[in-house]
Amino acid sequence: MKMGRRFVIATLLLLLLWFVYGHQKAGILRAQNTSAKTLLPSPGAGWVLDRADTDSAVSQAKLAFTTIDVPGADTTTVFGINKTGDMVGTYTYTYGGPQHGFLLSGSNLTYIDYPGAYATAVFGINDSRQIVGYAAFDQGLTEVGFVYRNGTFRPIQDGTNSATVAWGINNGGWIVGGTGTVFDTKGFEVRNGQFKPINFPESGNCSNYVYGFATGVNNLGAVVGYTASGVNNCGYLYQNGKFLNVGFPGSTQTEALGVNDTGVIVGFYDEGSYAYAYAVKNGKYLSFAYPGAVETYADGINASGQVVGGYSLDYYTSHGFVTSPVTASAFR
Repeated sequence: MKMGRRFVIATLLLLLLWFVYGHQKAGILRAQNTSAKTLLPSPGAGWVLDRADTDSAVSQAKLAFTTIDVPGADTTTVFGINKTGDMVGTYTYTYGGPQHGFLLSGSNLTYIDYPGAYATAVFGINDSRQIVGYAAFDQGLTEVGFVYRNGTFRPIQDGTNSATVAWGINNGGWIVGGTGTVFDTKGFEVRNGQFKPINFPESGNCSNYVYGFATGVNNLGAVVGYTASGVNNCGYLYQNGKFLNVGFPGSTQTEALGVNDTGVIVGFYDEGSYAYAYAVKNGKYLSFAYPGAVETYADGINASGQVVGGYSLDYYTSHGFVTSPVTASAFR
């Protein structure tokens, strides 16, 4: 049974953010010097080429991974990275336990926990080191978004909604996320303190979705996000009032999670019981996975093209990572 990071979250994430891999305790960096080609594991076999690589829109990506683990944590995921390499993420001490947030700047690790919260998840960071995430209360039945900087939390909540999750923030302070309840959410963006809904389209396999999240925003105002129906996950780019579907060729499960100013979008897609990371620009997809992993998730990308995320070798424990840059030449 595939569970992985989607199963790990406390009550909100069980219902709402199931794909968040637990905890990333980024204390010690372990340089792997490992190249990840688009050679993906197959049950009972060694390594096989991803079948989507036969598509003309898909290429193989060769990246070097550096693993990041929070000391003592059972799961770690990196969700955001800024241009100077500051990274933020989430970790747990036990599988399925409450989440905690962290900031890793160089070798300095800062633990982030919202006062009085049952759990704290950290997702995004901008170049001014403003950090966004959410805090869970009442065993996860209530969620409050926040902006964190220098030890101070500023709560974000959309009206009387019981769940507001802040997911991404750009250098202008624009914030994106999801809001509603733990049973259904819609995307949003906040500009100058004003909430504006992002109503992802419903059509085809993406109809009748339950959860909608805006997950990343770049400095040009381009927003990425996804919807989830319990059957299909559909990724989107939202820019200038228009939506563009982001779907990995051949997969019905694609989430778009981060975007940088050059327009490179990152996320993950499913193939059977495995999950793989991707990067896409102008319709050209790159697929990559940590060697030997059953799940690899790309959650964020910075200006230079460094990708952050998480991987699992067993569906239960997980590790964060940062890669060598994905450059424009990779999409030619």
